[in-house]
Amino acid sequence: MPRSAPTPCRHPACALVLDKPGYCEQHRPKVHRDYGRARRGFDTELGFYQSARWREVRAAFLREHPLCVACKGAGLVVAAKVADHIRPLKDGGERFDWVNLQGLCVSCHNRKTARETAGRG
Repeated sequence: MPRSAPTPCRHPACALVLDKPGYCEQHRPKVHRDYGRARRGFDTELGFYQSARWREVRAAFLREHPLCVACKGAGLVVAAKVADHIRPLKDGGERFDWVNLQGLCVSCHNRKTARETAGRG
């Protein structure tokens, strides 16, 4: 089978010729870094989760509710690592109201978030 034609690096103004289409070794890490930054820009709540007030509320909530409620319902004792919004902020859930929070372990939180995200699609 014939080899593909050499192509230049996809980064603007880089004339390095590559065997495979894409980015050269110098520009590949920068592209991946910038892609991640762009994706995080879509999350309008990122600033909220980094705020001092949220961090204080989260820490206080987890001190009072140290166990994962989903695992507890299954008869397991697992430490909660996430203060999860029962009604997501994107659906109008209250940000700091403890009534809208529950303690979850990371795996239960990931499952819940995946279900919510699939339901939006």
